[in-house]
Amino acid sequence: MKITRVFAPVRAQVVEAIRTEIINGGLAPGQRLVERELCEELDVSRNTLREAYRQLEAEGFITITPHKGPTVAVLTDDEARAVYEVREALECFAVRLFVERADPAMVDRLRQTVVRLREAHLSDDVSAMLKIKREFYDVLYAGAGNEVLKAQAALLQSRLYRLRARSLSREGRPERSIKEIEQVMDRIAAGDAAGASALWGEHIHHAASAALG
Repeated sequence: MKITRVFAPVRAQVVEAIRTEIINGGLAPGQRLVERELCEELDVSRNTLREAYRQLEAEGFITITPHKGPTVAVLTDDEARAVYEVREALECFAVRLFVERADPAMVDRLRQTVVRLREAHLSDDVSAMLKIKREFYDVLYAGAGNEVLKAQAALLQSRLYRLRARSLSREGRPERSIKEIEQVMDRIAAGDAAGASALWGEHIHHAASAALG
């Protein structure tokens, strides 16, 4: 296994490096992470590595068991389906609220993230896709104007992060995904709350099918 680091704050570098290896399959579900080996590989202290572990655990990428240490998280199909069911309820409602409440400037901000998302989706860089997707959701929930909804969605994001990585790693899924998102964006721009929400529900169903394989 060869982990490549990028220029960023040290803890962020470690998080990104391990996360990328999990997404790319270099670290398999259930595989134990050996602290000594990773410290040497990444040239970081144990404290820095443990800080990175905490973030990766919060994102759903690893599981830390007392007296056993961290392992790559295993997400069952039943758990994944449950996450997608909740995701559909929250996000379709957010899309509807966005159409009803967002001002033209916010709609333009969302459109700009979709443009950048297209570039990321066509790059085959899953990490880049996930980064821009986070920005997309930041704008979406800001425009929806419901802090309770935003807070509930945030609780789900850690598990969704890994599922999105799995879905977008499927051959052909990034291209189909961005087309679906652009169709939703067209409905949002047209002020069609019901149509945008319905199309977003279909987008989530397709993502779930890809993630569950």
